[in-house]
Amino acid sequence: MTHTLIVTAVVLMAYGAAAATVLTIYRAADVKAPRLARMESDAARRLVAGSLDQVGYRRTMAVLAALDDVAHPLTVPGPPRQDDGPATR
Repeated sequence: MTHTLIVTAVVLMAYGAAAATVLTIYRAADVKAPRLARMESDAARRLVAGSLDQVGYRRTMAVLAALDDVAHPLTVPGPPRQDDGPATR
């Protein structure tokens, strides 16, 4: 019984830390690229130090990628038009 409570507490703390990171990132939705880079570096540092597990790291990186997409959307050219390119006769 005690073992189960300890494991549950550890899991809840890990998810709580990940949730706090995600909430912090969501609040900073209007951040600029250098701040996103610092957040990414911080997440990597915490992963290596062991204070962030792999699941939390992946979630954090997914949120950072979404924020970067909002700040810097990727645009791609549409399909070519008929009048583009060399003339065909």
